[in-house]
This record gives sequence, structure tokens and C-alpha cells, in this order.
Amino acid sequence: MQLFKGLPLSHKIAYFVIGVFGCIFYTMVIANHYYFRTYAFDYGTYNFAFWDYSHFHVSINPIYRVNENVHMTFLQDHFSLTLLYFVPVYWLLNWITGTYTLLLIQVTLILWSAWALFRLIKLKTNDDWLAVLSVLYYFLLQGRYSSFDLDCNIDILVCCFVPPFLFYFESRKYLAASILFFLILFSREDMPLWFIFIFFVIIIWHRKDKKIVKYCIYGILTSIIYFILVFKVFIPMCETPDKHYSLFQYSALGNTPFEALVQGIKHPIEACRLLFVNPYKDRTYDGVKKEFYTVCFLSGGFLLFLRPKYFIWFIPLIAQKMFNDEPIRWGIIGYYAIPIVTLLPISVFLIISGFKIKWLRYSLSVIVCLLALSVTWYKMNIHNRALVWGNTVKENIFDPEYFHPGYDASKIHSDLKLIPPDAKICASQCILPHLAQRRYVFEFPDVEDAEYMAVFTYRDYYLTDDRTYKKVLDQYILNPAWKIIAYDPPFLLMKKIIDVPKS
Repeated sequence: MQLFKGLPLSHKIAYFVIGVFGCIFYTMVIANHYYFRTYAFDYGTYNFAFWDYSHFHVSINPIYRVNENVHMTFLQDHFSLTLLYFVPVYWLLNWITGTYTLLLIQVTLILWSAWALFRLIKLKTNDDWLAVLSVLYYFLLQGRYSSFDLDCNIDILVCCFVPPFLFYFESRKYLAASILFFLILFSREDMPLWFIFIFFVIIIWHRKDKKIVKYCIYGILTSIIYFILVFKVFIPMCETPDKHYSLFQYSALGNTPFEALVQGIKHPIEACRLLFVNPYKDRTYDGVKKEFYTVCFLSGGFLLFLRPKYFIWFIPLIAQKMFNDEPIRWGIIGYYAIPIVTLLPISVFLIISGFKIKWLRYSLSVIVCLLALSVTWYKMNIHNRALVWGNTVKENIFDPEYFHPGYDASKIHSDLKLIPPDAKICASQCILPHLAQRRYVFEFPDVEDAEYMAVFTYRDYYLTDDRTYKKVLDQYILNPAWKIIAYDPPFLLMKKIIDVPKS
């Protein structure tokens, strides 16, 4: 309590809000992982890469084989150095936190980002209570919760750096801002493009300050140069004959960023149309884009129409979502709305601060918070979504099933302790993230030369059907080369016997 002594009431409340949601978010990520709701893709691959980098390797990630059937490193998925930033945390905490470490880092960064948002809004509006409400709004947006469904991701991590960058830049702490800027650039190959537009907004904020405008121009030029370098030099350096960069998935516009830009300029009407329509024959995805825009609009995004300048820094984010070949990226599922969620609180509350009438400012602030809460709660029900497959248990701590998965997780964790730390492992989708911090780990049914097999007996691999999954599993259960050493339904642990007895 001594830490908060002397702080204004508004600051105490802001930190209280951050603390409450911090407890909720830490509980959610720990529970999701403990109850085996994290996935081999992405969290298993992340845990392997984090362990690998921390041991000063950039190795072939064996988990990719089951899907990609190629030999590729984590860098070949995304050119990102983000996990390298946290190698010291691995050596400091991982002996205690184990495979939970990255999830805890991610939540900590989310809270740090909320703190930076509070400081930024306070700095730019000189209104403490508006800053408090902006933090509450930050934690109530629907995209903040849907991101829990896909565990840990670079996109979530790097977006947490953006509000701190803006706060330090606006505070004229250019050294800290520059460090964050370069950390962000190296975090994902698409970040330079986003920052070009962020700097344009900052220029509008300070168009009369030549020094700041000059710094922003330097930032834009640096972003452009790095964007070219990352696609022309760094990504090709990481490619191998059997694995080329595959995340530029915008075939409607072109095969490269340059082709996409030219196509957008030549055919602007068609490009704009693609922002709103489903270009595929499969009508399942007709309402996905509409749902995303509706959620953003009703959650406070309608205020952007009062200050259109804030649309600028959303341009690359919306284009990246809506032009993508994968329909899942268009909507509100997973972490694909996190960049929007990052900038929306800043935009909305800076717009609200422009109202001169005090009661109107606070009324609007409360209204957008209530709207965000209502939309988030409504979309927690899977039947209220455009895509109704899957479930929302991982993002809804109030779901009756949240702490009751239907099996004894503690027994499964005890069974996993039977596996030596250096053993070669094959594990099914939701077991694998707990075992991924080792040299050899494969996702079932890609058994390879595994010595142990830890699987759920129900279908726990999304690229197969129930019948095929059970058929492959039965082959190993009936194989005399494998011995069952633990069985706590629906979990099964088997050990390979080197010398198979003759019949």
C-alpha cells in the first residue's frame, strides 16, 4: 500500500482496474493451459521456439511436420525476433513457470499496455478520469477476449508495445520511443507498414511542430526501408527449397506486396468492394466481414466518423484483415482483431476529449464502456456469431464448463511426470504444448521416432475426422512395440518397447 501512497484517487482506481483484470487474465491463461485447452498450433510451436532460442539455437521446428510436411524453423513462419526479447525471462522464471511462461509474459505485456494507455490519454487530454475510463474500455472490448482462444501469438505481444511507444513519443522521451520502435519493427514483417500510417496520424497531431514532424518523417522512411529489406533480404535468407514464405495470402490483389499495391491503385473500386464482400462461392462466410464492422461500430467505433483522421491508422489493419485469403481472419475470432482493439481505445477517447462539455465527455465515456461490455457479452454466445463452429469456453471465465473440463486434469499432469525431460515425445494437439520445451517433440499422428506417446483418445487433431483418428490410435494401442503405462480417460500414455517379445 505504501507504493500507492500519495497518488491521486484516479490513479489508484486506474491501477485497481488494471489489477482486477490482471487477476482475471492471469487466471484465464493459467486455467486454459492447465485444463489442456491450449493448442499445438500456435502454443506448442511457440514453446518449442522459445526453448530453442533460449538454448541459443534456431532449429527446425518438428511440430510443423504434421501440417506442413516440411522442415522449417519458427522464423520461416513469421520473420520475427520477438521471442528472443524474452530469453532472459526464460532463464529467470521458466524453472518455476515452465510452459506457462509465455502466457504469463503475454498477460504482463497486456497490463503494461493498459498502463501506457492510461498515461497517454492523461497526457494528451489532461483529464485523469477520462484516462481511467479508457483503461476500463480497453479491457471490455470483444477482441481482447477472443484472442484467448488462440493462446499466445506474436501479434498480441507486439501490439502491446504500441501504446507505450506512443506514450513515450508524446512525452518527448525519444530514446525510449526509438528503442520500442525498433523492437516493434523486428517483431513482425508487417509492422513497418502499420507504422507508416501511425506516423501520419502523429504528424496530424503535431503538424505545427517541425521537430516532431521531422522525427515522424524519419520514422516513415525507416519503416519503408525496413519493409523492403524484410521482404527482399531477410525473408529470402530464411527460405529453404521446400519452404518459401507463405503468409502473404492476398491472391485477390497479387502475389507480392508490390503487386497488391499496384492492383489496388489500378482497380480502387474493386479493392474497396473486397473490403466488404465475400469473394468466394462458399456462402458460409457471407456475414463474417459485416459482423466485424458491426462489433467495432457498436463498441464505440461510430465515434471515428466524428474525427475521420483516426481512420488513417486503421487503413493497413483493415486491408490486412479483409483482403486476406483466409475467411477466419476477416472476423472477430481469435487474435485477428487485436491491432484494432489496440488503437480503438486511443482513438475513441481522444475523440471524446474533444467535447468541451464535461458531462457529455463522461457520459459518452460511460456509454462506450457499457456498449463494449454488452457487445462482448453477447458475442460470448457462439450462437450469436457469424461462424458458429467451435466454442467460446476459453474466452469466457464465467462459462460453467470453464473450471470443469469433464476429466481429472490433475491426474493427467501426474501421468506426464512419468516422461523423462529429454525423451522424444509424440503428443496430441492439446497435450503437446505441455511437452514442447525439448529437442524432439511431434504432434500425433506424426509419431516419427518418438519414445513416448501422450494422447487424448477422442479426436485431438483438427485436420482429421473421428474415425481416422481412432483408427490410427488403435494401431499403436494394439502394436506390441508400445506399452500402455498410464490410462486416465480420456488420456492415454504409452511407452515404446525397444525389444518386442516374440509371439
